[in-house]
Amino acid sequence: MDLSGLKWPLIILVIVAVGWLGSSGGVNYMVNNFTKATPGADAQRDKVDEAGLTRVAGYLMMLLRWERSKDVLETVINRYGNNGANYWYNMYRLAKCYEKLGRYQEAYNILRDLAQINAHQYDDRVPEFDNLNLRANKLKEVHNLQ
Repeated sequence: MDLSGLKWPLIILVIVAVGWLGSSGGVNYMVNNFTKATPGADAQRDKVDEAGLTRVAGYLMMLLRWERSKDVLETVINRYGNNGANYWYNMYRLAKCYEKLGRYQEAYNILRDLAQINAHQYDDRVPEFDNLNLRANKLKEVHNLQ
């Protein structure tokens, strides 16, 4: 059975699917899918949903869609709090979104808090104390923050 005639239709289908996932409709579909369940009802579902929202936010950051990524990160942080496996990393990435959106005081506050508790000890994806402190101090100095 020769399936070589299906090669191009499958390639086109994959390209269209990836394009759709990058659109607002695709992102909204994924966010809605990961926020359907009530938090706390099923621990396994919470774990999957929290990880899914974290991946969606990372994908949006990769596309430089800072505002939408911020919204998704705030959603996952508010839904799961520091009980989520990705909480500290999501907080760090939220600070990056705030910085990119020009909300420097909020970014500074998060970075300062992460440095004070040394969030790297809880999640290796968060930079170490010195790097967080350096970035926070640079924001403070450049933008005359409190």
